[in-house]
Amino acid sequence: MLKINKKEEPEFFSKFKKKEKPKNWGDFDFRLKNKLKEYMLENEQKIGKEKYCPYCELKILLENSQIEHLKPKDKFPELFSNYENFIVGCVDKKTCGQAKGNKWDRLFINPVMENPQEYFSYRLRTGEIIPKIDDGLEYKKAIKTIEILNLNERKLCDYRKVYINQIINISKDLKEEEKIGIIKYFDEFPTLKEFLIENIEILK
Repeated sequence: MLKINKKEEPEFFSKFKKKEKPKNWGDFDFRLKNKLKEYMLENEQKIGKEKYCPYCELKILLENSQIEHLKPKDKFPELFSNYENFIVGCVDKKTCGQAKGNKWDRLFINPVMENPQEYFSYRLRTGEIIPKIDDGLEYKKAIKTIEILNLNERKLCDYRKVYINQIINISKDLKEEEKIGIIKYFDEFPTLKEFLIENIEILK
């Protein structure tokens, strides 16, 4: 999961709300939602040249993404137009926003309010995302968030394993600084990439 550093609400969105006084999410038309997605992807979810789903960290485009309400709008109707409650997520049917639906739990890690990297680590052999801490509140929050977003869905774990194995195979017998150079060349899974760089000694 990626930390999202929200910018100020864009002026075009503020003006629309002030003028139209929307009562629910359906009052925002397709063009406005697309403009919002474009703004968030470009200004909040771009790393280097690529844009990412904050939940699964797969690359996304304007065309294959959706606006995700971090706190579901049916459970928190007062937040339906709150810009701080928006991110742009992928549209995979088995993970992320689609898996989350209208589920909510106080243990859910909000990537706008918290840094997910403080909660998660990786199991290289399986490609699974796992809790960074073995017990306590941090552990419970990591487990609940993985469950809600289905972050260890088989296909997603397979993608991570392919990525990890590619790096291991390419960097075999190289010096540490050369391995880091190889990892930096890849642009998939930004926090997994950082994890591998920070734990370079585990890449034998």
